[in-house]
Amino acid sequence: MKAYLFLLTFIGVVPASLSLLRPVGHKYYVIKTKVTWPEAQNYCRETYADMATVESALDWLRLREKVAREGLTDIAWVGLYNDIDSWRWSYNDVLLKNAYEHWYTPQPDNSGGHQSCGLTGPYGYWWDYPCGNLYPFICYNANNSYAARYVGVTSKLDWNGALAYCREFHTDLAFALTMTDNNPMQSIAFDQGMSWIGAFRDTWKWSDGENTSNILWFSGQPDNYYGNENCAVLDKGMYQDTICTGLNYFICHITHPVRERQIMRLQVKSDLSMFDSDVQSAILELVKQKLTENGMMENTTVTWRVKSDGQIFHKKNRPLDTTWV
Repeated sequence: MKAYLFLLTFIGVVPASLSLLRPVGHKYYVIKTKVTWPEAQNYCRETYADMATVESALDWLRLREKVAREGLTDIAWVGLYNDIDSWRWSYNDVLLKNAYEHWYTPQPDNSGGHQSCGLTGPYGYWWDYPCGNLYPFICYNANNSYAARYVGVTSKLDWNGALAYCREFHTDLAFALTMTDNNPMQSIAFDQGMSWIGAFRDTWKWSDGENTSNILWFSGQPDNYYGNENCAVLDKGMYQDTICTGLNYFICHITHPVRERQIMRLQVKSDLSMFDSDVQSAILELVKQKLTENGMMENTTVTWRVKSDGQIFHKKNRPLDTTWV
């Protein structure tokens, strides 16, 4: 098979049919009954697929058209929520929930709506702060003796910069599974001041698990103004955070798999017969390889397009040249 591939030269593009099966958007349903966010989530999951997810410009168009057709002028729940229960250590992703914690009361509080990384202070308590702030930090080094496993770094970096530094030069950012672990972290913070540690959490997510990006927040949002605003509503085409126990209309969605087909053409120079099924299979594998190298999606299939005469290729005769199209 490799011999066949070695003799092939691509001139154009493929007369193969590329069939792509994937959801190309969501279909939305506006429910004009006022419920809490958790109640809306339960209803959408039982009746449709989930609460409304907006991933693309096409989604936005469909959602806004649906809202306009329904005459919805009030705010409405969508599937966007703030995952405040996902606090964990960067080292091995160990969850903090139901484990040792030493937060300063009432931390973590997400004051201002952008606090998702952990600091420790001179008295050993932990605080949540915006990850982009610059602070000294504490690394953990598994190769050192127990007494020297925690290493203070006085250079000020944001949390992600501190994480990258610790993983390059040590093991990870510092973590504490017991008070005994927390004591050396406290000693270092007493000397160098408030310092990043490895505690962090996820932030805003879609209810169906899809990734969030380019969220169109109202100016100043999310702000966690009332201290527990961990769910989002759609308001005039943009989002704002609010308390999850409020009563609002809500929007659900379903997804429809749609098969998109794209036909391209290919010319191949070869001394071999393009009517040979082994040669055709070899070419198809090479096409798949090239498309994968250029970002073809995993659920894409590539097949030959058979012409009306039952053939895939036709021979073009030129002087000193054998070209198949």
